[in-house]
Amino acid sequence: MANRNLYRIEMLILKVLEEDDCYGYQLTQTIKEKTGGQIVLKEGTLYPVLYRLLDQGFITDRKELVGRRQTRVYYHLEPAGKEHLDKLIEDYYGLVDAIQCILGSR
Repeated sequence: MANRNLYRIEMLILKVLEEDDCYGYQLTQTIKEKTGGQIVLKEGTLYPVLYRLLDQGFITDRKELVGRRQTRVYYHLEPAGKEHLDKLIEDYYGLVDAIQCILGSR
């Protein structure tokens, strides 16, 4: 089950990056805001997923100087990441449809 949760987190991160490049804290806040506070990602969860996405070539990063000394790392969705996102979304909706068949409609 933990593995499935990581894929959902991966899907959310990629979906946010599809809209615009973001830095880590911005990603967590956007996901929190868009889910009405239902999903709150902590650094210990976010960064391992980001590093895995970087290693797989789904996203890239760039550093930008903010102020005199602080740098921010912005993450960018690559075409391979968009394809991966589309596959994750397809798998997600397939799972939702299968569960819905069992639960029925409300």
